[in-house]
Amino acid sequence: MKSRRFRGAAGLLTLLLTVLLVTPASSGQVPVGLMMVAALSLPTAFGGAYRAYFRSTLEIGAVLRIVTHRAVLYMVGIVVAVAMGGGLVALFGALATANLLNFFSAARMVRGRVAPGLGFDREIWRELLRGAVPLVANALALTVSFRIGQILLMSLGGPVEVGRLSAPSRITEAFSVLPEALMVTVYPLMAGLHVSDTERLRRTAERSARYLVVAVGVPVTLCCAAGNEIMRLLFGPAFADTGQLLGILSFMTLLSATGTVSLNLLIAVHRETALFRVTLAFAVVGTVLAWIGIVLHGGTGAAIAMVVTSAASQIALAVMPQTRDYAGPALYAGFRAALAVCAGAAAGVALSDHPFVASAVALAVYAVTLVVLGVANRDEWEFVRAVFAAARGASGSGTSGSGAGRPGGHG
Repeated sequence: MKSRRFRGAAGLLTLLLTVLLVTPASSGQVPVGLMMVAALSLPTAFGGAYRAYFRSTLEIGAVLRIVTHRAVLYMVGIVVAVAMGGGLVALFGALATANLLNFFSAARMVRGRVAPGLGFDREIWRELLRGAVPLVANALALTVSFRIGQILLMSLGGPVEVGRLSAPSRITEAFSVLPEALMVTVYPLMAGLHVSDTERLRRTAERSARYLVVAVGVPVTLCCAAGNEIMRLLFGPAFADTGQLLGILSFMTLLSATGTVSLNLLIAVHRETALFRVTLAFAVVGTVLAWIGIVLHGGTGAAIAMVVTSAASQIALAVMPQTRDYAGPALYAGFRAALAVCAGAAAGVALSDHPFVASAVALAVYAVTLVVLGVANRDEWEFVRAVFAAARGASGSGTSGSGAGRPGGHG
């Protein structure tokens, strides 16, 4: 299996680089041994190759089984590690073990289709390097963009400031699961439409971006309206004053909706090299902005730098000649919904001293603005109803293969 071999090598290389860079990046505050155990999760995450295989064959049920199995293993591993009192080493070791068990479980699902084995095929590696290197480099550049603020904050502000920034970051990252989940099913459709129907491909991307922005707009609005209360409930009184950071970082969730669609769309149409160039350029820009923001405003400056960098990179993709035909419509499709989110968030911030009232008012303003701006109109409701009706019909037919090659009847 090509992707499994590549992921294994990439995982080992990433593990080595992570261990080598941890000391200078953390100013010696993170032990190398701890980082080595934590980095074991990289080369043991081979199950992702099998998820990619099932996505390519549109066997989404198998993808969900693999993801669910991994989540259960993670939960059990964390509970056992905490109960044993083994500290961070035991915790990271449990996560790496869960990844490895998930790999073996996924491998059993493809027995008879994919023969296990080790080998080196020069032609396969040449093909993989030509197509996958821009994707791997783009992933590394994205990681830098998302984490550089915390790395710099560790050096300039210390671990307490990093903790105050990391806590709201975990919440907003959880909301970003929704765009990734949608792309599990939509990306294979995009890849097929690139060859057969370019116009339908654009419509699919536009609708995906618009609906994702509408969906994540609810948690973004709530984070802005009741940020302090949410942080107090989830992390305790010590984090009750980090609601402002949560409100700022929640807009990363909004940007992840359009950004995930644009990223998958550009990969589907083979614009990954142009995508990497933009991501790399804005990783550098983000690093500079994060440093300036931290010097001026600490963790708040780092959060603002992340949002500004992400927004600017998407705008760049929307206007660049190589990518604008695809990224532009996807970004524009979510623009009106994003304006509605901003209206709801502004109402929530204005009343944030009364979090429950602020939440209710913010959601009401958000909903009304969606209607006023024409995002929630009759055509969209009819489309959503048709999709759910088709889904119910497919699930009730009792045949798993009847629609395997027809993942959607609407653009």
